[in-house]
Amino acid sequence: MLAHLQRGVPVRLFLVRGVECLYVGEVGIDIEQPIEHWVVTGKRETRILDRVISWDVRTPIFRLYLLNGASALLDDTDPFRQAPRMSLGLHPTSDQPVVAALRELLAVVASDPTIAASLSELSEAQMLAVLAQRARRQADLVELRGAADDPATSEGDLQKLVQRMTWIFGGEFLPGTARRNLTLRDQLDLTLLRPDGTLHGVELKKANIDRLVTGQRNHLIVGHEINKAVGQAMNYLRELDEKRAQLLVDLGIDARRASMTVVIGHSAFVTNGATSAQVDETLRMYNSHLTRVSVTTYDRLIENAQRTLDLTAASGGYRL
Repeated sequence: MLAHLQRGVPVRLFLVRGVECLYVGEVGIDIEQPIEHWVVTGKRETRILDRVISWDVRTPIFRLYLLNGASALLDDTDPFRQAPRMSLGLHPTSDQPVVAALRELLAVVASDPTIAASLSELSEAQMLAVLAQRARRQADLVELRGAADDPATSEGDLQKLVQRMTWIFGGEFLPGTARRNLTLRDQLDLTLLRPDGTLHGVELKKANIDRLVTGQRNHLIVGHEINKAVGQAMNYLRELDEKRAQLLVDLGIDARRASMTVVIGHSAFVTNGATSAQVDETLRMYNSHLTRVSVTTYDRLIENAQRTLDLTAASGGYRL
């Protein structure tokens, strides 16, 4: 009772009398002394061996204060007598699809800022926003998974999909992307910013690479395509270091601590018999010797993003 989820949030109070229901208004529950007193509302009993044990059921009466609503509760008048009557019933108002109804609602909200302010205070509106965002992200992730699994997908096709999915790289980056051509000689596929203004670049390569990892004696090592992509990322970081002062003055971006992620390959296209777990282990070993550059595959990036979506839904109690 004392640690309920809506603690400190105004409560909408209704009075019920027979078939009638009266909306009183919003009330607050006193945080310092939430319970006025307890009343006995019934009895319960249970049998233990041959004994019947009974006890009183006690229900708390909350200490409320009226925030807004009917002032009739503050005196001896009957609030039901003076309240206007209306009949409520559920019936469909139109046969328009859900998308059209939502667009109409958004148009109404956009036309009246007071409606948007009122909706923003509702926990249901926050839940709807979370569900809509998760549904959009899940759809984007399904599309990216299908593209990454297709051997005919080009590097440019993957880049177009990932550009609108910057969230896939984690919550430590700001939404959207920064400009791609920070230097004259190089252009990144994605340029992400952290809240402190530092830069993180993303280099996207194609997924269909058969020699992503190769064998060397009794071990696996990364293939030529990965070494080539990492070398490209290092050259870009060096260019950023040399232009650090200019970028800081012109754009307010601190490139001195910039880092890079290279997304390349897919374990399904590896043709030398290496499993997905072996590819992951090879890249973990390779990344452990790098400082400002990290390498991941499309399947690992997608799996991590899917796990994040699932954990978010589980912790928030939201289901699609």
